[in-house]
Amino acid sequence: SHMDNCVLYDDVAFLPKWPGIPVGNEEGEMISKAIGSKRALLLAHHGLLVAASSIEEGCILSIAFERAARMHLLAAAAGNIQPINPDLGREAHDWILRGQRNAVGFAYYARRSLKKNADCLG
Repeated sequence: SHMDNCVLYDDVAFLPKWPGIPVGNEEGEMISKAIGSKRALLLAHHGLLVAASSIEEGCILSIAFERAARMHLLAAAAGNIQPINPDLGREAHDWILRGQRNAVGFAYYARRSLKKNADCLG
């Protein structure tokens, strides 16, 4: 419903039932089956999971997922959410997920974090 969130367009799976504390291989098998070829998974009563090709992409996807959830709640409180044009959603998804863009975005978030938490590396 928003171009900034298209990094997740048609790339999020949903696991509607979570069995509880992960103690065996069954949970991993359930998760891998649910996520399939998607990059993100929302686990009911648990949270989000991302599968990415790099740390940078994983961080960008995780931040985008949290931001999309917040934007969705705000938009839903204001009224009906209008879907985005699927062709534009796919185009934006592919453009946003370029490796160079992920690297630049990750560097920004790293600088911002280090500015507030300079002692985290030492």
